[in-house]
Amino acid sequence: MRSTGYAGGVIQSHRAMRTERFTRVRWVEIIGLPLLFDLILLAFLPQVMQFWQALTAWAVAFTGVPADLSSQAIDGWPLHPMVSLPWLELSASVPSYWQWWLNCVACVVLLVLSFLINKENTPMRYVLRLIVIVHGSACLFFALYPAGFTHSLPEYHHTCLETVLILTFLVPWIHSITFNILNKPIVEKILLTAISMAYLLVAAPLHYFLAAIVMHYGSLMFMPMLFILFSLMLNVMMLIAFYAWAMSWEFGSGHQSS
Repeated sequence: MRSTGYAGGVIQSHRAMRTERFTRVRWVEIIGLPLLFDLILLAFLPQVMQFWQALTAWAVAFTGVPADLSSQAIDGWPLHPMVSLPWLELSASVPSYWQWWLNCVACVVLLVLSFLINKENTPMRYVLRLIVIVHGSACLFFALYPAGFTHSLPEYHHTCLETVLILTFLVPWIHSITFNILNKPIVEKILLTAISMAYLLVAAPLHYFLAAIVMHYGSLMFMPMLFILFSLMLNVMMLIAFYAWAMSWEFGSGHQSS
């Protein structure tokens, strides 16, 4: 009676209440695929670091910024004892008098603009206000206590690359519990993880070199905004975009994994 409607029809179980039994093949996809991807990345980690070094060196030569490039080992790295990330020796100072005022004026302009944008673009209004809150707080800090900012550009660049490297190792496991558990073809599961990891490994050196240029010419006052809004958050948003794209794939739709 619990599954029979008032007219005698069958009440279908809501999709939120459905359960699915995982076969051995599915468990291999959930555990085996991320483990395989991480082992491959670990095996080629020295080559990946050489690629990052070469890509950063190319960016320095292409832009002509007065930077010295070397490498520095990661302290306490548990997976590989010989991991050395690029170390970008590039100067960045506290904001000058005019830099501080120009940034304050820019924050006011963005705040006013956020109220002038029409309601159809409401997300952009909130993005602008978020930028104003973060960067405006940085302006206030550097006005009151500029000597208290102890972070340097080379440390920021090195730390961000290390964070991306850790995120790259975590990506296969994130996809394991969000995508590999689904009844999708194995080719889609492999492709999504490969694309996501490849994006992080290729984009990271250029992404954070661009951030370094912004701080070099714009001062350390940009570091909080770059770190909070345009660092890890940007990478996570790209991973979400890849995931959403993968959900629309129909590769091998006639033959899905068990």
